Amino acid sequence: MKKEIPLMDETFRLKYRWYMLALIALTGTFVTAIPYICMPVLFNEIGEDLGLSVVEIGTVWGMGNLAGIVISLIGGIIGDRISTKWLLGICSILVGVTGALRGLSTDFVFLSVTMLVNGIFRLIIPVNITRTTGLWFKGKNLGAAMGVGAMGMGLGLAIGPMISATVMSPLLGGWRNVLFLYGGISVFFGFLWLIFGK
Repeated sequence: MKKEIPLMDETFRLKYRWYMLALIALTGTFVTAIPYICMPVLFNEIGEDLGLSVVEIGTVWGMGNLAGIVISLIGGIIGDRISTKWLLGICSILVGVTGALRGLSTDFVFLSVTMLVNGIFRLIIPVNITRTTGLWFKGKNLGAAMGVGAMGMGLGLAIGPMISATVMSPLLGGWRNVLFLYGGISVFFGFLWLIFGK
């Protein structure tokens, strides 16, 4: 006999959804946006260090989104079938690990492959963040909640280029350490999803 799962208490749900919205927005900022958009401003340093040509830099940059052609649809289908908590938690951790691996790159091929694999996990997240927002917010609150989620992503897309090369790289001692730090932050958010996600 199948055990029925009780519905979440409505009062708890109404309060907890604001924590979930904060987690959604911050995931967009620190997992999806900043570790991705930091690359263009770091490419000058990366190109010099690895001896990359302009064509190779362009290829590396394109690899980050190449996976999105297929993976966004697959990521949405996976999100319909398994828990958002687990999917966003595991994908955030894998974004962090593969993002940090970019910092170990010694040549064009290694950097290209790590960008591609990172893109696979990174591009599952926005689809499922949107889906999660829709699960927690209905009716007149849905548009505002979607706006907050988009704002989190926009904030990351603005902050990443502003600080990665000018502040973070000199502070941390180079582009590799910047990618390691951003990878660690993504892993941290993955664990937040696994612990607090509902």
